[in-house]
Amino acid sequence: MNSKDRIIQAAERIVLRDGVAHLTLEAVAVEAGLSKGGVLYNFPTKDHLIRGMIQRLISVYESRMNRFYQQDPHPTGRRLRAYLNASFPEPDEEYRRSLQVSAALLAAVSTNPALLEPVQQEFRKWQEWVREDGLDLVTGAIVRLAAEGLWLADLFGLAELEPELRRKVLERLREMTRQA
Repeated sequence: MNSKDRIIQAAERIVLRDGVAHLTLEAVAVEAGLSKGGVLYNFPTKDHLIRGMIQRLISVYESRMNRFYQQDPHPTGRRLRAYLNASFPEPDEEYRRSLQVSAALLAAVSTNPALLEPVQQEFRKWQEWVREDGLDLVTGAIVRLAAEGLWLADLFGLAELEPELRRKVLERLREMTRQA
């Protein structure tokens, strides 16, 4: 594992264990077992570290999405199904952990909204994929926006759906991606 990954993993552990308010370069250095200079070499500021954490979340998510995309033999709606499958795996520890890290990073980003730019770029790219997915654009937008609403409900614990209803909602969204 390279030092950047080690530092980002240490930062994630701090955020999950202690909260975003305790995310400091000094704390990350201790958690990673590095000197503060070692952290500063890789991430000169806390904002740089948060950008690195955001980029890691995006990379992990895109890797998952690409895996689902490659496995789907049906071209129409394939990108949206990959988006749904990557966004909503069976609620497991990894999914809950990614939600917790995402929530903490949102809190950190509230102090510097410019840090959201990479996420905004990704969402624009994903919307373009919807345009190229072979579906009616309105149907594609409804599926994408419904998925994002469900994800935000999970992220913030907003009137979470009971498991059976959640499963049915996701299946209906998947069915919508199969309509040409």
